[in-house]
Amino acid sequence: MNVDTNILPIINLENISQILLANIPQDDLLAQLIILKGQFILVEREGKQSKYKFLSPEAVEKAFTSKTAVSGWLSSNTIWWGKNPEGEAIIQFYSPQKYQIQIMGQETKVITIPMPAFLFAGCGSRYYLWAVKGRVFKPDAQLYKPPLPNVWDDSSICFGGNSPDTCSAATISQTWELFWKSPFNKDLSQGKSKTHPDNICNQLIKLHESKPKSYPSSDLVSVHSWKVTTPEDIINHLFS
Repeated sequence: MNVDTNILPIINLENISQILLANIPQDDLLAQLIILKGQFILVEREGKQSKYKFLSPEAVEKAFTSKTAVSGWLSSNTIWWGKNPEGEAIIQFYSPQKYQIQIMGQETKVITIPMPAFLFAGCGSRYYLWAVKGRVFKPDAQLYKPPLPNVWDDSSICFGGNSPDTCSAATISQTWELFWKSPFNKDLSQGKSKTHPDNICNQLIKLHESKPKSYPSSDLVSVHSWKVTTPEDIINHLFS
């Protein structure tokens, strides 16, 4: 049966709530929860008397949570795990190393290149990639654009025709592998390199040919976002 939503009556929840509260028998009203800033007060009724108890936000959360949230086994690269309305949110750190990638053009090139350290993050169906300097993870480190094509200006990854699994502790490592196995093209290749601002692929081919031990950190470009410039910002602004 098709329902025309345009003719459905508008439900006034405030009026309904007031009617229900006005008609609740006093004997059925066992307790009330008063919400303050950073604190809760539980008012329990026993006959004609009332008892008052202060509750912390953690105690209230525990009382209303029916199941214990667990992450499952985390990979050695995972440095942060959380959960929000979109699902699991995970951040991984990968130290500098060499990768083999495919670059598609008039002819497909398979190249081996040194890359800086990466932060790889996912939440729901969204995945992000940032470069960082150094070999050790720091929560306040400056984030840089990854020196790779196929990553948007907001650091979200374009997987092309591939469909990564929803982010979880059980799937994020496979998604990381999928990213590197997927062919790269010249899409979103601008603004990723100081020496090759028009096309990062030219920088990658040059590195493949010159075979340096590491990616030149001086070539990295800072992220433009005013909200997300450090790993802490990822948690506070993207995954909160």
